[in-house]
Amino acid sequence: MSYHTIALPAGAVGSQSHLGVHRFGPAGGKKAYIQAGLHADEFPGLLVAQHLIDQLAQLEQKQLLLAEIVVVPYANPIGLRQRTFGHVTGRCDWHTGQNFNRGMALDSAELIQTLAPRLGDDGAHNSRLLRAAMLQQVTQRSGQMELASLHQTLLGLSIDADLVLDLHCDEVALPHLFYGQHQPEIGRQLACSLGYEICLGEDVRGTVAFDGSHTQPWVLIQAEFPDYPFASPCFAATLELRGRTDVSTELAQQDSQGIVHFLAGQGLISASDYQPPACTPQQHGVDQVSLILASHAGLVTYKRALGEWLAADDLIAEIVLLDQPSPQTIEVRSPSAGRLFSQTNHFLSAPGQVIAMVATHAAQNPPGTQLAY
Repeated sequence: MSYHTIALPAGAVGSQSHLGVHRFGPAGGKKAYIQAGLHADEFPGLLVAQHLIDQLAQLEQKQLLLAEIVVVPYANPIGLRQRTFGHVTGRCDWHTGQNFNRGMALDSAELIQTLAPRLGDDGAHNSRLLRAAMLQQVTQRSGQMELASLHQTLLGLSIDADLVLDLHCDEVALPHLFYGQHQPEIGRQLACSLGYEICLGEDVRGTVAFDGSHTQPWVLIQAEFPDYPFASPCFAATLELRGRTDVSTELAQQDSQGIVHFLAGQGLISASDYQPPACTPQQHGVDQVSLILASHAGLVTYKRALGEWLAADDLIAEIVLLDQPSPQTIEVRSPSAGRLFSQTNHFLSAPGQVIAMVATHAAQNPPGTQLAY
């Protein structure tokens, strides 16, 4: 085990942030990367990371780690210092307005140009070339601004990994996963290890977050060079650890253990007694999520609980109008059948605001739609 810190450029006079990086297991072979708190106002992952660090340290002492595992327990010190009257508001950078979890995609066209004359029939060799080219592109990025440096540093630690897990949470939600729709089987394995029932597959060819920044080049380059094999492409996922208030030792231990089970199932941890859990998670495309919108400004009151199955036209919530001569409510109904898995905790709604999400099995949104409140 090793621990070191990385300094970011100071965003203001006398203010410099640092990232802490934990490394476990032998380097030089397979590699997993796990981070928490890229959205700094999402706290469950920060606690899960601490439990995971403790578990990995114990596993390393027992010489059970078969690969390098890198853990960044707080991936956004910039956002962690964004407090407004005591409340952390670390979702977007105050200087640029950019979402901390966007704007990191690599230039796949440049990678294609770099790799074209060098690829051959050896899939392992091609994969090493791609990982090296991605890392070189990250290294050559400009990291002068604090946010750019943060992104460059995180990608530099993770872009060559075989597995990438980004720990987030929703506002009020069941636990669920996002991953590339081209990797449904390993996504199912992750869901089973964690005991998560809802999986959302994304088309990573469009706008991507941190996880998709790692898998997008693999998809685009394989499409460009269909005759060349690539071995062990990166798998990356976002873990939505329920809602913002679901911070507890019990849940953190449960999620940490689930991650360890997943790593063992992928051959990164030696576990002779490991048995893959039997489960049948609900796998949906991101485009199959029905976004429930508020039609009026008012106070939202929910009529159905998270996890409930809905029929089309079922009542989900009511909006209590606050500016009418007499009390009045507006019904909000589900446009399609499915399972209610996410709600907003911003109870004062605005017209067009997403107030809930329902996982369905029918196309609801254009490919590439981003799910966020």
